Amino acid sequence: MEESSSSSSATMLKLTASNYSIWNPRMEDILYCKDLYEPLQLLGQKPAGKSDDAWSILNRKVVGQIRQWVDQSVFHHVSQETDAYKLWTKLSSMYERKTAQNKASVIRRLVNLKYRDGRSVTEHLSDFQGLINLLTNMKMVLDDELQALVLLSSLPDSWDTLVVSLSNSAPQGFLHWT
Repeated sequence: MEESSSSSSATMLKLTASNYSIWNPRMEDILYCKDLYEPLQLLGQKPAGKSDDAWSILNRKVVGQIRQWVDQSVFHHVSQETDAYKLWTKLSSMYERKTAQNKASVIRRLVNLKYRDGRSVTEHLSDFQGLINLLTNMKMVLDDELQALVLLSSLPDSWDTLVVSLSNSAPQGFLHWT
């Protein structure tokens, strides 16, 4: 995952085929902070009172801002797009699909997610939360207890003491993820 930092924005990562759920809200934040969100907010429609030239320049700035945070592996899909709203919706349609096949794929990735000893716990939690966010974007919300149980089941046998302790300390047998 390539990341970059500049004085005018927080650390940002480039969009790849697997990180849209993280990239999208960060990109929105950058566009809002730089006052470049208008072409997306207005669904590509020029507001009354804004000249064609000013709208064209703003639109092109948004396209440039978005495309600079698109990885080379994805860029060819959007390289010809010069309309900010069309670019945004194209990326959304490519990576935010809500089909049964995609839902099954994300569920499979979630239940097969396993923590490996020696790996950063933070990375594991980030992967877990990323999959939960993908499901939420697909209108598949897992309740708190199910999230906690899936997370605990992703831990290896060497973590059984923690799993048992957390399970036994759950009030009325109900685990909370948040």
